[in-house]
Amino acid sequence: MSSSRSEFHFNGILFPSFMNPKWIPEIPDYPVSPEDLYVVAYPKSGMMWTLQIVSLIKTGGAPKQKHNLETIPWIEVIGKEIAHALPPPHTFMCHLPYHMMPGRDPAHSSAKYIYITRNPKDVVVSYYHHMKHTHHLTFTLGWDAYFESFIKGDVFYGSWFDHILEWWKQKDADNILFMKYEDMKKDLPGSIKRISQFMGYSLEESAIDTIAKQCTIESMRADPLGNPDEYPAFKAAVDKNTSFLRKGIVGDWKNHFSDEQSSRFDAEYAKRMAGSGLDFI
Repeated sequence: MSSSRSEFHFNGILFPSFMNPKWIPEIPDYPVSPEDLYVVAYPKSGMMWTLQIVSLIKTGGAPKQKHNLETIPWIEVIGKEIAHALPPPHTFMCHLPYHMMPGRDPAHSSAKYIYITRNPKDVVVSYYHHMKHTHHLTFTLGWDAYFESFIKGDVFYGSWFDHILEWWKQKDADNILFMKYEDMKKDLPGSIKRISQFMGYSLEESAIDTIAKQCTIESMRADPLGNPDEYPAFKAAVDKNTSFLRKGIVGDWKNHFSDEQSSRFDAEYAKRMAGSGLDFI
């Protein structure tokens, strides 16, 4: 990949140029508390959807006052000064690998962590389209070349396999909630209830239904406080003819993968994820 500014590596992982290379190594030492919540995912795995859910759980389904990305900032991007100036408790979004998270070892920290994962074939397709339409990157790869980069882990935030396995090993920790994108699509009200209980909220079924109605992709597109396209920093970053909320469906990879690519990816998955017990629809 190429950029108009300087991308950088830390611990062998590629990061985009809009992040501060001095801040990334310090994030694991950021102080955490029992009231803190981190919403974590490998890129393009359902982060914006989950932020909408978490934001509405906090209001009980009532209208929000601020954009999701203002109330749940991206810790890698906001930088050291802003992160340390924010009053507790904290709720952050994050794409970092397990060992680079605030708390350093999340399963043994006092904070709570929601981790969202998604079928990696759909992830690579969504990631490819995102990269194509992001202004601050000069992205020149076609689909075939990007597929090769992804399968090698030569993309922002590194290997999907490494990222997912490190978190998956901690799935049974009391302070980590592991959610699958496909399960959330299949049963959104049930997923909202599960997330709310993990967060410490006891919501009535009517509130859960109200939240679910506001968390469809159509509702999020119409919500100026939930659609990332309406957040100034994100709005400036993406081609005006595209959207961060592209399709939000399961199985779009079938429209992009060749038979050979699908077979190669399946073989890589079988090798890297052998014995993990993690499968996707």
